[in-house]
Amino acid sequence: MELDWSISVRSYPGAPRGGDLGLVIPAPDGALAALIDASGHGLSAFKVAQQARNVLLGSTDWAPDALLCELDAALSGSIGAAISVARIYPDSVTFAGVGNVQASVDLSPLLVREGVVGLRMRTPRTVTVALTADAWLLMHTDGVKHPNAIPAGSAETSARTLVETRGSDHDDAGVLLARWRSSP
Repeated sequence: MELDWSISVRSYPGAPRGGDLGLVIPAPDGALAALIDASGHGLSAFKVAQQARNVLLGSTDWAPDALLCELDAALSGSIGAAISVARIYPDSVTFAGVGNVQASVDLSPLLVREGVVGLRMRTPRTVTVALTADAWLLMHTDGVKHPNAIPAGSAETSARTLVETRGSDHDDAGVLLARWRSSP
């Protein structure tokens, strides 16, 4: 099976950069996926999102709860962020999230704790759920309305369509989609 994934982000209208940022790091046994929504908009939010990205890229512990604790320490004193992290395996996904970055598998919600990473983070809770072939892992920031269905197509096409059709004109909008495709 092949991991089909994509990230689509649109900054707040008129802002050159925003605080929504996604990251997928492939691994031999799956991937690490994260979606970040730094508080606020514009360059200050972009800076915090980049800081979180650098922590994720440099971390050696890919357990979602451990990563969120590492991110909380690194973002302490900043404007903070909502962050969801998933470790994708061939048959399951292990997930933890804090703040308003929602996540679901085939539109069934995954547990996201209240709080702000870097400011007032509650202890993250990890959940592991099945991720069967062709089931979508969806993460989206609060700038995207939760869909009733995932648009048809590749992860790239579907993620872009969700941002275009469900994204707010008053906030950054970010979507991360991933699935194991049973056939190319």
